[in-house]
Amino acid sequence: MLHKSDSIFRNMSNATKKLLISIVGGIAGSLLAYLSSLLSPLQPQLTFDFSHLATFAVAIAFGPWYGLLTAAIGSIYPYIEYAVLGIYGPLAGIGIIIGKSLTGLTCGFLRKRLPTFFAIIVSFIPECLFILGFLWLMLFYLPLGVMTWYMIGDIILEAWVEVIIFAIIIETVVRRRIMETAVIMLEIFIIMLLVHQQLKLTLLALLLIVVVTVLLFELIKQYKNKRTERNTHDDDDLLI
Repeated sequence: MLHKSDSIFRNMSNATKKLLISIVGGIAGSLLAYLSSLLSPLQPQLTFDFSHLATFAVAIAFGPWYGLLTAAIGSIYPYIEYAVLGIYGPLAGIGIIIGKSLTGLTCGFLRKRLPTFFAIIVSFIPECLFILGFLWLMLFYLPLGVMTWYMIGDIILEAWVEVIIFAIIIETVVRRRIMETAVIMLEIFIIMLLVHQQLKLTLLALLLIVVVTVLLFELIKQYKNKRTERNTHDDDDLLI
């Protein structure tokens, strides 16, 4: 017997399902950004931001516009943290949303043109250039000394480290390499622990990150499975 919610999900159009999953992915992205920020307060305006893990997952699965939507929603927490409550301010901080959305859009366009790993890596280049331009403007916009070239270098380096980690994680998940994925998460835990030096908080935050990530991938997988089942049934009907 089907649950009512499952029946409702089955009756939705593919576009509606993708839209809902993208919105959920965006919310998960914001949650991942918050949890990862707890792990590594490198500077007041520089922490790890795992929101793009959701962005890349949805963009690879569904395409550019869904990737853009997920990235935009996933940037809500970073926007609040670094713009509304941070140094950039609400107006200039909109650049955070624009930059992240650009990555979701680009990754979606590249997903069928490049292998997953390289699609993720290459898709971040436009946002990286955007970040450089944005932060360069912040050098003149913000009070002297608030933003420096040293900070800009740290922000760019930290962003690329994240993107490489995400590319490896999604590539291993796509290829169903469970052990490799587990090793990566263990390495992330060790790095975060060395930086944060608080075992309980690091372990709890990383555990929640893993749970949110697994649920997101499971949601995408369920959609893929249901679509495959439906296509199989349609093919069977044509054979009758």
